[in-house]
Amino acid sequence: MVLAAAASAAEPGIEPTITMASPAQAGSPATPTAPSPRSVWRLLQMKGMTSDEAANLTAFLYGLPTADLHWTLTQLNKLLFLRQMRQTGRFSDTDGDIHGGLDLPH
Repeated sequence: MVLAAAASAAEPGIEPTITMASPAQAGSPATPTAPSPRSVWRLLQMKGMTSDEAANLTAFLYGLPTADLHWTLTQLNKLLFLRQMRQTGRFSDTDGDIHGGLDLPH
């Protein structure tokens, strides 16, 4: 939910009021969007992690396996892109087959 704080302090000693605005009122999409993997990775680096540590923790935060795996930011972005394409129906199980899902002569 998007918070649009409208504080009013008319008199000393009176608590300010906070008005909650719905997403439609605030002009933002109804579903919140997750931060990009790059921004998470960069924030972790700014907090003192190495590039590899930040990439592995970012992968974990995005629900990818991390046991015995070492992710790079490029690999993470590619996999998350493909996962999003799959979830939105942009490609199917037969995409990427040798025949590309087409009935070609052998």
